[in-house]
Amino acid sequence: MRWAAGTLLAAGLGIFGLATVQAQSNVQFSAQTLQSSPDGKSRTAQMYVGDNQVRLEHDADGQSTVEIYDLKNQRVLLLIPDKKVYMQRDLPHSGASNPMLPPKDSNPCAALADAQCKKVGTDLLFGRSVVQWEVTVESQGKQLRSLHWIDDQRHMSLRDVWPDGATTESILEGTESLNGRATERWRRTSTLPDGKKQTTTQWYDPELKIAVREELPGGYFREITNIRVAPQPPGLFQVPAGYRRVESDNPAVLQQPAPKQPDGR
Repeated sequence: MRWAAGTLLAAGLGIFGLATVQAQSNVQFSAQTLQSSPDGKSRTAQMYVGDNQVRLEHDADGQSTVEIYDLKNQRVLLLIPDKKVYMQRDLPHSGASNPMLPPKDSNPCAALADAQCKKVGTDLLFGRSVVQWEVTVESQGKQLRSLHWIDDQRHMSLRDVWPDGATTESILEGTESLNGRATERWRRTSTLPDGKKQTTTQWYDPELKIAVREELPGGYFREITNIRVAPQPPGLFQVPAGYRRVESDNPAVLQQPAPKQPDGR
């Protein structure tokens, strides 16, 4: 079993966009996640979203695993309930992001720690009010500039022009009831430098302020279902009593048997 921050995204949550950790409250809820691929394989997980905290429960390689992304305390935890062990990785105080916490404004640099952002102005795009930004990042000694038109209401990008000439555009196609929830259906088209186009469809939940379903090119599919909006118990995002900490650079300890209890069990 490998220990790597970012497994949450691999489990199907990468579709919901990134936002910086802010002193604001996101909507708390529990749900199930589903990710499927064209070969028929699928992955499911149980998810709990607390106050800037996300807990993900799933099976990996036949072993029950719990991942806790605790942006409130700047840490990521990996728990192995069968072994009663856990690993911890501390996060930097800048640049850490929570995919379940929607952005509070249109500034793209809020989620890009090493970028410089310049507000170009305001405009209308696809009938929606947007803020245009110029973003500059340095890569291999070169400065790369891109342009972004950020929706002033949803704080999502409606148009991007990338340094290599590629572009992306997102257009609201309409509203739709999905699994009993009111959503907006967005079509996102990426045009590569060679002119080839790829289209992604997302269903945005205005209450949660995140996308809850995504259909990707090539037959890939990701979705959040069985959403129940409610405050989540703080204990879900803490290490249970009786767990021992192991070092993240020594995954072999996960194969060791759990220590015996005082009664010999």
